[in-house]
Amino acid sequence: MGARKGWQGLLGAGLIMAVGVAEAAPWRSVLYPSTWTPGYSQPGNPSRFLHDFSYAGYQMRQAEPPFRTDRVLDVTQAPYFADNTGASDVTAVLQQALDDAGAVAGGGVVYLPRGTYRVAPPSGKPYALLIRYSNVVLRGQGATSTFLYNSATDMRSKRVVQVGPRDTTVSWTSASTASVALTQDAPNQATRVQVASVSGYTVGTWVVVRADLTATRSAELNMGTEWTSLPGPSFYRRVVAVDAATRMLTLDIPLRQGLLMRDNARVYRVPAHLSEVGVEHLAIGMRENPTPGLAEEDYTVPGTGAYQVHESTALLMNHVVDGWVRGVGSYRPPSNTQDVHVLSNGIDLNYARNITVEGCEIDKPQYKGGGGNGYLYSIRGSDSLVKDSVAYGGRHNFDFRSMHTTGNVLFNNRVSNGEKVSDFHMHLSAANLVDNTTLYLERFEAADRSPYGTTSHGVTTTESVFWNTNGAKPPPYGGNSVVRSQQYGQGYVIGMRGSATEVNAVVTTKTAPADLVEVAQSGNELVPQSLYVDQVQKRLGRAVEHDARVLVYQAENLKPTSTPDPSSTGVEAGPELGGVRYHNTNAVGAKVTYTLYPRTVGTFAVRVRTKRNNGRGQYRLDVNGVAVGGTRDEYSATTQFVEVELGTVTFTDLEPQAFTFTTVGKNAASTGYNVALDVIRLVRQ
Repeated sequence: MGARKGWQGLLGAGLIMAVGVAEAAPWRSVLYPSTWTPGYSQPGNPSRFLHDFSYAGYQMRQAEPPFRTDRVLDVTQAPYFADNTGASDVTAVLQQALDDAGAVAGGGVVYLPRGTYRVAPPSGKPYALLIRYSNVVLRGQGATSTFLYNSATDMRSKRVVQVGPRDTTVSWTSASTASVALTQDAPNQATRVQVASVSGYTVGTWVVVRADLTATRSAELNMGTEWTSLPGPSFYRRVVAVDAATRMLTLDIPLRQGLLMRDNARVYRVPAHLSEVGVEHLAIGMRENPTPGLAEEDYTVPGTGAYQVHESTALLMNHVVDGWVRGVGSYRPPSNTQDVHVLSNGIDLNYARNITVEGCEIDKPQYKGGGGNGYLYSIRGSDSLVKDSVAYGGRHNFDFRSMHTTGNVLFNNRVSNGEKVSDFHMHLSAANLVDNTTLYLERFEAADRSPYGTTSHGVTTTESVFWNTNGAKPPPYGGNSVVRSQQYGQGYVIGMRGSATEVNAVVTTKTAPADLVEVAQSGNELVPQSLYVDQVQKRLGRAVEHDARVLVYQAENLKPTSTPDPSSTGVEAGPELGGVRYHNTNAVGAKVTYTLYPRTVGTFAVRVRTKRNNGRGQYRLDVNGVAVGGTRDEYSATTQFVEVELGTVTFTDLEPQAFTFTTVGKNAASTGYNVALDVIRLVRQ
């Protein structure tokens, strides 16, 4: 194969489209050679470099979130006897179970079996349910089986589920906390800081390393003095080494901006956050608000529906480290006359670090007006990972907000049908990675938003990366670009693929020079396909994340579209994320159909992971009525999870695709016909 020929088509100043001929060869970014190590910069241009994003996710990816099987409290059993029909409010009993789980050493799991659980914030509380202890997990039986129904409609600034400590002294931005000054400027990407005294600092101490947004620094960011009221950059870190002789503290994760003594750079100790907490395998739905008044600015007008639902949130993680949100969805409660899932906001990670959000789908907020409403995934912390998840129909489906929002990764998500863009929203959220994101009727922006905000949103990020973006379809609002990047200082768009590949890199006076855009060749040949996956493997020396070419569909989150639907979900140790769907078929000819949404056209290998045992049948898979592979025998004398490749399928459009599993027989040794499905994977070829 000869070298691929390609070019950047200039559609106007700063408008770039990825194009190329059929012949293709692998290519690498100038910023990421095969020999890359942290600290590498472009030869001849040291201001251009890629951060090490491999720390994002639960326990910095050194372990996966656990599926706990110890101390499980079933809320439908004694002493709780929670109603799971949705007929009566069970807020108090669920809260009691959460508190009981946290009151013992090691915590526990609060389990909500299949059913509907009606909750509402008690009088005077800003939440319906509060997880306030470490080591507590709230678990359902699957997002298509366990429904947490919020029946309150006046939810202004309230949450359905809040995870975080009650102690408000845990702060990343406190102005009054006793601190120790840095005695050397700390450079960008530093892991060691020199302080005036290491007294009281030991290995394991949690600290905040921060500086002020002085008038000088605000001016350097091209924001005049507009930002001097903001708290400035802050980094929540753990001390991993103390050198008393040099007064050096070694931190567990690099800084994402430089901190200067000129700007009162300092360190202070903070109480530990909640840790080892999770919400998993359930769906949250919110009763629609019937009050008129949902216009853009109505959130400021008392008596309107917008005022009542302003800044309501389905799930908030606040001051949490090493937590997870797994297999959580939103749903339309039967009470809703409109196709509405949540009142305003979805999942919010605020002052949270090393959270993994995986296999989630949040859709369809009722209110998408101004003032911070209709945000489905809000990232307002550091070094968290959102992967294999879906956002549909928000005002801003994904957004990064505020200066303490750094080092986060979005990996392999599908973002679609936003009313406005997904974006870096305000106040220089530095050094975040958007990796292998599919944009369908959607744009993702890292733009100068100076005209917006009470305190100008201004330059919204620097040194952030759009890596191998899949542009499935351009948005219906203004222009054909699917990525817009005008970052302060340096920013990067590396690799585009799909049918919509236009990039807007037009600069403003505040964001010059133009960001680096490398899209002359297709992202299909970019090496590595995922920056995050490769960096994690480099740091840990082993592969811990799936290949970027893989689309993951967890069966427990897929509601079968065939009728009748005999299937059921289970949560147990063994499935990939702890959930499995049983087809419960008991005769030849029984069918279960799933509707899957592809993210790009092309050919995919179909892989299926199932739970085999001595009561399983034989199945055949048809995709849109065409058989893929032959008959698969699920019988096994012992229980085991097995993944097999069935064959390939080709999608010529992005319309929904029907995957039908038909029971065709059973092994003579088997006692039944059931099939237990864990995961469907589509591997881009």
